Amino acid sequence: MAGALDGVKILGFTHFAQGPFALQLLGDLGAEVINIERQGTGDFNRHFQQLDNLGGEGVFFLAMNRNKRSMSLNLKTTESREIVEKLIAESDVIMTNYRAGALDRLGFGFEQARKINPKIVFCEALGYGSSGPYASLPGQDLLAQALSGLTTMIGPDEDGRPVAGGIYEVDVYGSLMLVIGMLSALYYAKQTGIGQKVSVDLLSSGVHMQSQELAYYLNSGKVPQRPHNHSGHVLQASPYGVYKTGDGWMVLSTNAGDNPTQLGELIGSSEVAPLMKDNEAKMANRDQLHTIIENRLVLDTTEHWIEKFRAVGIWCARVNTYEDLPKDPQIIHNGIIKEIDHPVAGKFKAIGTPIEFSETPPTIRRTPPALGEHNEEILRELGFGQADIDRFEKAGIF
Repeated sequence: MAGALDGVKILGFTHFAQGPFALQLLGDLGAEVINIERQGTGDFNRHFQQLDNLGGEGVFFLAMNRNKRSMSLNLKTTESREIVEKLIAESDVIMTNYRAGALDRLGFGFEQARKINPKIVFCEALGYGSSGPYASLPGQDLLAQALSGLTTMIGPDEDGRPVAGGIYEVDVYGSLMLVIGMLSALYYAKQTGIGQKVSVDLLSSGVHMQSQELAYYLNSGKVPQRPHNHSGHVLQASPYGVYKTGDGWMVLSTNAGDNPTQLGELIGSSEVAPLMKDNEAKMANRDQLHTIIENRLVLDTTEHWIEKFRAVGIWCARVNTYEDLPKDPQIIHNGIIKEIDHPVAGKFKAIGTPIEFSETPPTIRRTPPALGEHNEEILRELGFGQADIDRFEKAGIF
């Protein structure tokens, strides 16, 4: 079955996380993706978090590189230029997350590419932007979390200490911004025949993630204050956050404080309602309320409280650990965890695409490739014969 992006050809120069994750999503949606990797070593993630039970393959690479073909090239050689220029001529999109200016120096930047293919959509994922005081610095998720202020909005306030997110959240968000930008520019190119450059940087993505919170500060002059406990949001009044129960953890969400008297009765506390007389009180007393509520919730099980709260329409959920997640009935029903049969790793599990299409569903057509696995196949598609392939091998570009 054809995918939604069937027929779209994307040439990638990507490594680490932001670029590969974006390319994988586009590949899942049907695009034909060729990713150029460094000769000899390939993507850093091939060698990171290698697991013995997966044949020594890097699990991070396996997680973000299906539905692609791999070429390994020494991009500094004349012979590689010959190949890459043909690939650019036949592609709809170039996508890279190399450092700002890296492809320009190699001769494959936007201005060079558009001379070969005026319709090309050139997408670059940068650390901080294509210009400015930070442009030449290395960009990475944690650096973007710090510079964007995100680390000052995460977790409880323990003496003002910033807290880093436990996942590569800005990388993932930046990947989605890159995909949105690419699809928009590709639509424009299909309508007009004019390509363009699309740039997404991690720093701006980290700022964009905080649109609501920063709008509050920029227009009020008040910095949102993290609670001292585990409330779930810097601008949300209690009850809103993570609470310990008798056998685990649960969350109470947006409407849990709509009826303070009812909430107090449900958990058996007369202290709740007086501290929640209005929104101002709910905000001012959120640390105290969190403690009072949690002291009641630890007296019974998560399922007991979930059943009780849902019966009266209070938004709540258990906290799933990674051990719980694969057994969750909705996770199983949604089929978001996929099993992929890899020639080296064997059967491994990965996360699928959370987008459903009625006519063109995402598919897994290719397993994560070996380094340079498709060199010869792609060269023959480009019209190179055996003599050319022998010439390239002699030049040592693979």
